[in-house]
Amino acid sequence: MSSDASAAAASPMTNGTSLYGSHREADASTSPPSSHTLADVCADLHNRVTKFLNAEPQNETTKRTQQQTKVAMGVIEKALHDYGFDALSLSYNGGKDCLVLLILYLAVLHTYFTQPTSRRKEASGNDNNNDNDNTKTFPPSIPSIYAKPPDPFPAVTSFVDSSSAQYHLSLTHISTNPGTKPTPSKAKSHSSPPTSPEKQSIQAASHQDPNQISANEPHQEGKIITFRDAFALYLDSHPSVRAIFVGTRRTDPHGAHLTHFDMTDGSWPSFMRIHPVIDWHLSEIWTFLRSPHLAGDVDRAAGRDHVEYCAMYDEGYTSLGGVGDTLRNPKLKHTDPETGEERFRPAYVLTEDDEERLGRE
Repeated sequence: MSSDASAAAASPMTNGTSLYGSHREADASTSPPSSHTLADVCADLHNRVTKFLNAEPQNETTKRTQQQTKVAMGVIEKALHDYGFDALSLSYNGGKDCLVLLILYLAVLHTYFTQPTSRRKEASGNDNNNDNDNTKTFPPSIPSIYAKPPDPFPAVTSFVDSSSAQYHLSLTHISTNPGTKPTPSKAKSHSSPPTSPEKQSIQAASHQDPNQISANEPHQEGKIITFRDAFALYLDSHPSVRAIFVGTRRTDPHGAHLTHFDMTDGSWPSFMRIHPVIDWHLSEIWTFLRSPHLAGDVDRAAGRDHVEYCAMYDEGYTSLGGVGDTLRNPKLKHTDPETGEERFRPAYVLTEDDEERLGRE
């Protein structure tokens, strides 16, 4: 998992509603619910992913991505077989990796909920299935957790809100705060929006330095939570969850030695971490997300030939964190030959895994 630096707690929220009655309006989701049911969305994504898998690969990267997709879907199928839907949750932050994971999860759920258990057993070759019912009823939403930074970019917040509504996530928000203070040079050089009025008021109320990145609320001052503790808080409020899908990849911090299924260790709360996209490379992530076979009716109506992802990726950001630790990737910087202005190419231009996090501090 990610590092568990100390964080000041903000009340966790499900679909914008605080579990503990927090008054923070800024965390509330304003996206209207989708007019389609989760069953509709899963069926549509299943069809799109199937088209992607059945398409003749135009190059080796596409061929590898198709293979990775099959492996990831197999991991998801095994997780559903071993744990059942009710014991599973998804870690979602709107980033590219967990978006791939989410799309594949929903595609697999279509088969899981519509194909009789006997046929699923036959397809998997495993008769030891935890499902007792021959058929299942689609749930209205997907249990999920958003362990969010204290200073999320507005574009990320907007995409998390819209995509969680589009894909029917029952998303529990838990704000964290590493409590780090950027140096003046970093603060000045950062290509980010100014501190929001809400954040300024929170900082003033807790007597913090303007450069201090914190989400402390006055009534919660001194209440410390780590990223690890955020998951403990989530599991406390969702006792049926025993395993969580995580979009970690091999090149992420702490991802080098992970497998598809890893139990937490040390002082982490006990749950199974499931990593379906652990072995995906950066080029494969973008090949999947930008495939025209994955574009839906909404995408085409908006003039896109691919699924929607966070707009910041088209602005030179390759790895998204909070405002205080995320810059545009310097490898994507170039000078416009006509205007002489400094610009950044989109994230999907980058292909080297070891350059992906050069924009993170």
